[in-house]
Order: sequence, then C-alpha cells, then structure tokens
Amino acid sequence: MTAALEVRDVVVDYGGVRALDGVSMSVSPGAIVGFIGANGSGKTTLLDVISGQTRPAAGTVALDGQDLADHLPEDRARLGLVRSFQDCRLYAELTVEETLLVAEDARRHIGVFASAFRLPRFGRVERAKREAVDAALTTLGLDRFRNNVIAELSTGTRRIVDLATIVTAQPRLLLLDEPTAGIAQRESEAFGPLLRRLHEITGATICLVEHDVPLTCSLCDRLVVMEAGRVVAHGTPSEVLTNPVAVTAYLGASQEALSRSGLARPRRRRQLVAQRTKAPTGATTTNT
Repeated sequence: MTAALEVRDVVVDYGGVRALDGVSMSVSPGAIVGFIGANGSGKTTLLDVISGQTRPAAGTVALDGQDLADHLPEDRARLGLVRSFQDCRLYAELTVEETLLVAEDARRHIGVFASAFRLPRFGRVERAKREAVDAALTTLGLDRFRNNVIAELSTGTRRIVDLATIVTAQPRLLLLDEPTAGIAQRESEAFGPLLRRLHEITGATICLVEHDVPLTCSLCDRLVVMEAGRVVAHGTPSEVLTNPVAVTAYLGASQEALSRSGLARPRRRRQLVAQRTKAPTGATTTNT
C-alpha cells in the first residue's frame, strides 16, 4: 500500500539561521513529487524532518493521517518510510549480494535461539531473504555484479545497489536525496528509466530531491520549488516551467542544470529565458 504525506507549517532553526520557514505541502498516495531549488534552499532539511533525522521547532508531519512527532527514524522505517542519502552509505568491503543480505537481515530479524539451533523458521526466513535478494539483483540489472566488492564499483553502480536495498525494504513512502549526485553523465541518463522501474516495482509514493531539472521533470507528477526555506511555487512540471517565480528562484539560474541530462531542448531553454522577462498568460504561483 502506498502512503499519503502531509506536512504542515514546519519550521527548522539552526542557531540564527531559519532553514525551513513555515513549509506546508501534501503528497497523494502513489505520486512522484520532485523538490528543486538552489543549494541551501531547504530541500534536504525537509527530507530530514520527514524521515525523523531532524526534529522541527514547529509544525507537523503525518503519514496517512498519523502524526509522526513521537516516531524515531526506525519507527518511521517500520511504517514503510524509507530514506536514501546523498553519500550512498554502503559497506565498502562487502559484495553486492552480501550488502543486500545485510539489508534483508535488518528487515527480517531472526532471534539468536532460532539461528543457533537452525529451527524450521530459520530455514524459511533464510530462503525468503535469498529469494528477495535474487529478485532485486535481477530487476535492477545487478546480477553480473553479484560477487563484486562495493569498493570496486563505480559511483553510479553503487547508487543502483543502494536502490536495490530500498527495493528489499518494501517502502510505502520513499525519500530520495539526489540519487544522481557525483555520477558520470552516461550513468545519470540511465537513472530516469531506473527510477521509473523502481516506482513500478514498489508502488511507493516518492519524494525526490534532485538538481537535474530535466530528469526531475520527466519523472515527477508535481514539482515543488524551494527558496530560502520556503515553498515559492508548486504544480505540474508544465505549470512550474512556465511560472516566472520558479524560473527566477532556480530554473533560470543555471543553464547547466537545465541541460545536464540532455532532456531540455534548446527551444525550451530559450523559452525559459524569455519567460524570465515576461510572465506568460495563465502562470500560477503559490507562496507560503
């Protein structure tokens, strides 16, 4: 089952800096929502609040109407809220297969007694773990890397392994923090189909933080544009791409961001530049 997310009036202060300033948003079950904005706009901090890594000074986060204020990150994980990080936190000395088995061990814990005496339940659970790992390796095209040590893999392949551990966790709400950060252009271009496949497999609601605007637009049902800890625009990709507030806040700031994954056509880039000086008819803006 997918999950609905509700964020209301969230405030986060770091000393004298307000990282999030009254952020409110709703995400429908099964949707893919992309968060874009310049560095320091509050995107990762928002994921930290949703996942329980950061406690807000004010505001609420609810999953399917359940307030998560008293839920630690591990409690939220048990509810199906799964988070990935920019730095791909994997054990460098393990093989790909061993890495996925460790993830399965965390999800399907077996007591010491059952393990030591090889009780029937131990055998059933072990078979289920290996079946889940085999399925994840096949689904994400990692079979040929099964016995490779994580340290030997490229950054892009390590990120795919990280996604495979997410698949085995069976998420209901998935938070992805810049999955293409630091990877080669060719590997970045392959992430669009891969993330679509991930969505098909899990059926999860996905919140995606990503600097690659064309990739984000091609994947997401809705976009949220953040600036200085606030939501300055939101809507469908077509609405946001024609919103002068969004363009000024981020989209028009970097042509490299618009063209990184090769999905933005020159004509579209020229239109975006033109729209910075003249707002199109029907443009919509939401300020928080």
